[in-house]
Amino acid sequence: MKYKKIFKPIRIGKVELRNRLIFPPISTNFADQNGKLTERFVKHYVRRAKGEIGLTIVENVTIDYPYGKKGTYSPRFDSEEFLSDWKDFTKAIHEYDSKVSVELTHPGFIEKGIGVDDLSEKKILELINIYTKAALLAKKAGFDMVEIQGAHGLLVNQFLSPLTNHRTDRWGNRTLFPVEILKEIKKFCGDDFPVTIRLAVKDTEEGGITIEEGNVIADILAKAGYDMIQADIGIGPKEYRLEPISFPEGWRAYLAEAIYPKPVPIAAVGVIRSPEVAEHILENQADMVVLGRAYLADPDWLKKVKENKVNLIRKCIGCSECIKARHDKDTAICCGVNPNVGNEVEVKEAEVKKRIAIIGCGPAGLESALVSALRGHEVHIFCEKFGGQLHEAAVPPGKDKINWLIEFFENSIKDTKNITVHPKATSKDEVTKINPDAVIIATGSRPNIPFSIESEYIHTYDEILNRKVTVKNKNVIVCGGGLVGCETAHFLSEDNSVTIIEMLDDIAPGTETLSRKVLLQQLKENKVRILVKHKIEKVEGHKLIAEDLEEGNCKIFEFDELVFALGNEPYIPFKFEGVPSYVIGDAKKVRRIIDAIHEGFNIAIKL
Repeated sequence: MKYKKIFKPIRIGKVELRNRLIFPPISTNFADQNGKLTERFVKHYVRRAKGEIGLTIVENVTIDYPYGKKGTYSPRFDSEEFLSDWKDFTKAIHEYDSKVSVELTHPGFIEKGIGVDDLSEKKILELINIYTKAALLAKKAGFDMVEIQGAHGLLVNQFLSPLTNHRTDRWGNRTLFPVEILKEIKKFCGDDFPVTIRLAVKDTEEGGITIEEGNVIADILAKAGYDMIQADIGIGPKEYRLEPISFPEGWRAYLAEAIYPKPVPIAAVGVIRSPEVAEHILENQADMVVLGRAYLADPDWLKKVKENKVNLIRKCIGCSECIKARHDKDTAICCGVNPNVGNEVEVKEAEVKKRIAIIGCGPAGLESALVSALRGHEVHIFCEKFGGQLHEAAVPPGKDKINWLIEFFENSIKDTKNITVHPKATSKDEVTKINPDAVIIATGSRPNIPFSIESEYIHTYDEILNRKVTVKNKNVIVCGGGLVGCETAHFLSEDNSVTIIEMLDDIAPGTETLSRKVLLQQLKENKVRILVKHKIEKVEGHKLIAEDLEEGNCKIFEFDELVFALGNEPYIPFKFEGVPSYVIGDAKKVRRIIDAIHEGFNIAIKL
């Protein structure tokens, strides 16, 4: 077997896991507003366990209601009122031979203006008792172990960090709080019941826990009796723990390496997507690896590795749609590349087999092709190049993970027998020749061009990102400050002086908060000039005239090269009569990757 370390069993305390993979406590918002488990919640975790993961850790539960509630839909874990549901839950997970833990989380009281310095001795002991009662509930419910959340700026991290713990009494010993939690849990649950910790090995905010101090803390906690340590990030900007697309694969593994080895297993976290990276980390940086968003994107990740089908893994591309849903909108999580997250719809064989023609092979068309083929239909794809506008999307700096999605579709289409690709036959007549029972039109969109651009120095964004045009050492104006315009400007700013002109009062609106924050920082570092509230009126030679909407006057901007990134409009080259036709993806309405893939899945499920 190629990936021997991944599949090697390991013990956490006296509990043996069949492999070295952990599915972490990713908040889903799948519980209801009262904290009760829903069918959706259970199905989500069961599907990951079904994927042969070694250890499943349930998301941050509420152990101190309502004060310790983190999020609107946090599952309740503070009363035996919920015990029966949790028993059913662990039984369902155990059916697939996955061990299951639960993360005991308390956010603290900083949002209420109360830091750890303000807590009384009585309150601290009460909090320790809350953790202990939750651990007892977990044991009664059939959980194999519990995890203490000691990172991400939450309560235990606040005790551990010099940024937040300035106490002069015994709790000024910053490791005492997690050690006392451990002692009490072991006292009431027994030494055989493992307790693990997600540990802030380093705060990313200046003056916080250093990586050297993090190693000392890990030594103390391992010696105290914690049975496994996940090495993670502490207090600091959220992007360091909710990594947008530009963060490199496996970048947080250095935290595990800094405290490895220890007498107990050390787990590495952070943008681990491929088995090669996981295996490398297990060679000399950690004992276990955490696959969070990787298992959201493809719950059969491990099965595909075992079956030597690594090229068919649907990798998380870091699009942050899950983060946007949970953190920006406070809604149930979703996945940009896996439309089944939160639904877990079984793709069943169709009762009536059909011949389906799919025109276009961007993400919408390719997803509909794969799902249609899985249902047993005869599928014909009419297009010249797989990926559609994913190719342009993958070009800006830090966006290369999008190529993983293109590769997944290419490999999966080739691996599926009942799909025929017609790379040169893209006319309506060619489609009609196969006599389809249904036609899916997924022909995407085209750039919106407000002015004639028949000039060698005026371009559309896709010409730049497709590298049909090379621009270097020029003064460039990018018209349009949406996400595409900003990313095009970022790409051009590597070799040019770039200005973005946008009519609205801000740029990249609607982009997930942390991804936008990182993008704006990158534009700033590359000295991209940003002008908002400027309406483009006309272009005359190498001059752009725009109205300053605040001052009410027109201004002239000179340029060497001009790039239009003013959005796209649906493109439908032809229509069909006499045969059921469905328009999906950008051909229906210009949106994001997630919309295209979800729409492709949903139409194929119905055919």
